[in-house]
Amino acid sequence: MDPGAPAQAEPVEPVEPLGYDDEPEDPDKSDTQWVEAPRRAGQLTPVWRLVFGVGWAAVIVGLVAVWESSRVIGLSTWWLGADAEPCNLLLNLLPFYAPLLVMYAAISNWRFAPYFGVATAAIGAAIGAGDLGRVRWIAVVELVLAGAALCISVASLAGMYRLVAPPDPVS
Repeated sequence: MDPGAPAQAEPVEPVEPLGYDDEPEDPDKSDTQWVEAPRRAGQLTPVWRLVFGVGWAAVIVGLVAVWESSRVIGLSTWWLGADAEPCNLLLNLLPFYAPLLVMYAAISNWRFAPYFGVATAAIGAAIGAGDLGRVRWIAVVELVLAGAALCISVASLAGMYRLVAPPDPVS
C-alpha cells in the first residue's frame, strides 16, 4: 500500500430513517425510535396550530400594550384601577388568564382549542365593553383585540382534523 494514498473508509451500516411506526412498541427493544403521536379529531394540524398560537401570542402582546399605555396616559381601565388606588394584582391580570390558557392549549395540542379561543375572545370583548364608559379609545383597542382573537380562532376551525368514516367495503 502506498503511504501517500488516501485511507479507505470503513463500510458503514445503513441507518433506518425516522418516521411513523405502524408496529406496536416492543418494550424489549433496546433502541428507541421516534413515533408520531396519533392524530385525533378536533386537534389542529401543525401549521394551523402554529398560526393559532402565534396569533394568540400577538393578542397577549396587544393586551400588555393596553396595560402600559393606560398607565402612561393616566387613564385607567376598570381592571387596572386608578394610579392612586390600583386594583388587586389578581384583578389586574384578569384579561390575561384566558389568553394564556389558550396559548397553553395551542402548545399542548388540546382538542377543540379553536372553540376555546372563540369563548376566550367573547370574554375579552366583555372586558373591553366594561371600559366603554370610562376610557372609550382604550376600550376600542380592547374590542379590536377581541375581534382579532375571534378571527384567528374561527379561521383555525378550518385546520382541525375531522373524524372520517371508514370507506364502505366493495362487494
